[in-house]
Amino acid sequence: MKPTLYCLALGGLVVFLAASTGASAQEQSISCKKVPSVVRDVFHKDFPDAKVKACAQEDENGELVFEIASVEGTMMRDVLYHRDGRVIVVEESIPMEAVPQPVRAAVDTKFAGGKIKLAEKLMRDGKVSYEFQIRYKGKNVQPVFDPDGNEVKG
Repeated sequence: MKPTLYCLALGGLVVFLAASTGASAQEQSISCKKVPSVVRDVFHKDFPDAKVKACAQEDENGELVFEIASVEGTMMRDVLYHRDGRVIVVEESIPMEAVPQPVRAAVDTKFAGGKIKLAEKLMRDGKVSYEFQIRYKGKNVQPVFDPDGNEVKG
């Protein structure tokens, strides 16, 4: 189960486009100019070489939050922010070779025969996890694992 970087990038783009076109009932595509300037400033400071591809706003637990989707080289990155510029979560597409061995082993065991469409490293509240989009037994699944290979709630 080794996806290519091209497949990862394409998969990430498909996911973002699905989300930004209303696939999520709460997420809405917006002009990046409508993202608060403090959020845009923090993004550009943290990721100066990233090219912004799209922006969105959504309701997360009753709070209006903002997402900036970007590309930096072959990596696709989505960053979700509070209105004041504090980061909620950073999602980065990664090749399977960059996924820790215990996580790869867990994915290979639990989803044997599945096709990995996308692997992402998630960073939230100082914790790292790995999310996958896998076509498994005719269904699309999105499991999340901690760095030790334990499946966790996303």
